Amino acid sequence: MATGERGAGDRVREAVRSLPSGTSADARISHSAWTTIRFANGRITQPLAERHAYLSFRVAEGGRLGTATTVDLSPEGIAAVVRAARALARVAPVEEKFPGFPSDGAPRPRPVPFSRATAETRPETATRIAERILASAARAAPGGRIAGVVNVGGESLRVVNSSGLDRSTRTSAAHTNVLVDRPDRDPPVSGWSEGAHWDVRRLDAERIAREAGERVARSAPESVAPGRYRVLLRAPAVADLVGFLAHLGFGGQGEVEGWSCLRRRRGRRIAPSRVHLVDDARSPWTLPTAIDGEGVATRATPLIDHGVARGAVTDVLTSGRLGRPLSGHALSPEAPQGSWGPIPSHLLLAPGSAREEELVRATRRGILVTRFHYVRVVDPGRSIITGMTRDGTYRIERGEVVGPVRNLRFTQSIVEALHGTELLGRERRITGSERGGSAATVPDLVTSGFRFTSATLF
Repeated sequence: MATGERGAGDRVREAVRSLPSGTSADARISHSAWTTIRFANGRITQPLAERHAYLSFRVAEGGRLGTATTVDLSPEGIAAVVRAARALARVAPVEEKFPGFPSDGAPRPRPVPFSRATAETRPETATRIAERILASAARAAPGGRIAGVVNVGGESLRVVNSSGLDRSTRTSAAHTNVLVDRPDRDPPVSGWSEGAHWDVRRLDAERIAREAGERVARSAPESVAPGRYRVLLRAPAVADLVGFLAHLGFGGQGEVEGWSCLRRRRGRRIAPSRVHLVDDARSPWTLPTAIDGEGVATRATPLIDHGVARGAVTDVLTSGRLGRPLSGHALSPEAPQGSWGPIPSHLLLAPGSAREEELVRATRRGILVTRFHYVRVVDPGRSIITGMTRDGTYRIERGEVVGPVRNLRFTQSIVEALHGTELLGRERRITGSERGGSAATVPDLVTSGFRFTSATLF
């Protein structure tokens, strides 16, 4: 941690400790450095180097909680945000079951994988990655229009509170997504790929670019009728499924408010035993972090234990409301994250043993989906979501990919889709948010029944 970062953190710690009797608090101090290279029309269009400092300060007075934030970490800025948080707490409703902020006891956080070279990547290096992506995609899809982004960097997070907790973590992440399209075709066709890693040297950016180019249809997509199909979902689509399920089924807020889709299914089988989903922010197969937004040590947490649904995750507020221990899944408490409650955000779905060609053969007759677009929740209590296929949708007949199809809208229960899982791929891909705050590491997946409710003209 740099001297300036340490000094700001120490000033915040002193502000927490100097609050009057009867007032408790916790605070998150983050410093981040990111390089973002955006490209469109086959050339770099928007290079950005960003350095950012941020403070989230939460106070509790008489069971009333208030949170304020600032980017001013000067003594004056810290004093102002403390005053704002206390003012908000005075008008907040009483949290009857607030358990207090966690102490600095067990379990202690342990170091997690981290790449200093990634966190300190220079803009010139990120630019060269983007240039290699453009070249690789152009070779795979001559005449295609190439767009996408490269994000490389890292963040330090320090959490302090009035119970004596003072913990830190450093994270690093490299992420890219690539879109290749042919707007000159009628209808237009496109291909997509994405990936992430905590070590920029292990982000296979050129392969990702090549995949996007290879997924561009070479012939005009045909229409298929809406209905139920066996579907082969590539990793980006699978990541969407488990990501929405993390919120709808395993978030503590849904458990408290009663709308969780798994509230009455804990301990019951919801999928075949091959479906094993854990949340593990410590794993080298994700974008690791040692602590959550309240300073609690992260750990491996089974969500679907070989087909059986396990419990919801917690933060300080939901642990008090549910009477359960902290699980290490707190987000920062300010809006919008704070209104979501705790959510598993480092998901790992266990792989199977099938190669890509075996997954296609096993699908026999169905649809291959590269990714989803504009996914929204329809019914949280039944895990029903809706959205569109996009950027590489193909028809499979007799165990072979026979040609592209026009995109389809789906309306589907996530739990039903996982219950129908027939086969999992052997290779997993890390997909993550642009700034590394969440990740899903998943294989391709074949499910027996996926409901498409309407078709499109493209």
